[in-house]
Amino acid sequence: MRKVRVVLFAVGTAALATVLLCLAFIWWYLPGRHHSQTDLELPTRYGAGRFYAEPVTTGGVKLSLLTDTGGGLFLTKRAVERCGLQPIKLLSLNRVRLPVFRPGSRIPEPTGAERWMPVADAEGDGMLGQRWFAGGVWVFDYPARKLILRGSGFTPNSETAQHAVPLGFRKEWGIRTANHPRFKVVIAGEPVDSLFDTGATVWLTPEAQRVVNDSEAAERATSFVAATLFDRWRTEHPNWRFVEKGCQRTGAALIEVPEVEISGFKVGPVWFTRRSDATYSWMSSFMDRRIAASMGGNFLQHFRVTLDYPNGIAYFQKP
Repeated sequence: MRKVRVVLFAVGTAALATVLLCLAFIWWYLPGRHHSQTDLELPTRYGAGRFYAEPVTTGGVKLSLLTDTGGGLFLTKRAVERCGLQPIKLLSLNRVRLPVFRPGSRIPEPTGAERWMPVADAEGDGMLGQRWFAGGVWVFDYPARKLILRGSGFTPNSETAQHAVPLGFRKEWGIRTANHPRFKVVIAGEPVDSLFDTGATVWLTPEAQRVVNDSEAAERATSFVAATLFDRWRTEHPNWRFVEKGCQRTGAALIEVPEVEISGFKVGPVWFTRRSDATYSWMSSFMDRRIAASMGGNFLQHFRVTLDYPNGIAYFQKP
């Protein structure tokens, strides 16, 4: 009998340890909350419809990090070397934490496990993606060209709340497992489930620049749409402007949608870049529902948008 009790105790202890380890992993993996007593305006550069966070380290190194609500979270090897950071091996990847920044020129660290950011062999300095945004309330003020982390006590006023838009996030067993925000826009009378995608980028060909005919750079913000919907727009709206090969890097076509509706607002025109249905099947795997478009800075530029990630709400305002 004593031996049985010992075995049962050992089994129970092992089971409890397993449960505690699982809970600890979940706590470590899930994003926490950004805590700021007051609103924090981030050091940013705004260019062609996109925001770059540009903090300066205590050693005087300036980083330029694309803020991309639909993208990943990483620093590049180049940025790591410039900052003198020492990566560690964690979950089979080289990872680093953000360096220490000067007061008045800082950005918050990611929350949860993503404090240790992957090191990527890519262009530029890196990207601040969906996990970086997950724990905060952010204001993308496109007209004023400001990116702000709201203080912990944020509550929308009545004017702001008038144009609230629900955000969908993927969940498993009631736990949010991805932080790519989904919302609906209306195009030609049809609701379109879309990714809120501040980093969406296109590189226009000379022909596309001639057709678009504005003063922005060839590398600029865009919005994307799945091939099936793009092709249907071409058939149903032959008067919408179109560029056969509009993107230098991919050869993708472009189409100009005259008007997009969101929460009572109508803005446009908005150019969309065609992407394959396979790409959207893959992107939808990170979402709570299948999407057919990604709304980027060339649409968002008309608004001051407050993204409340913890509560899953976006507030649209027009100046």
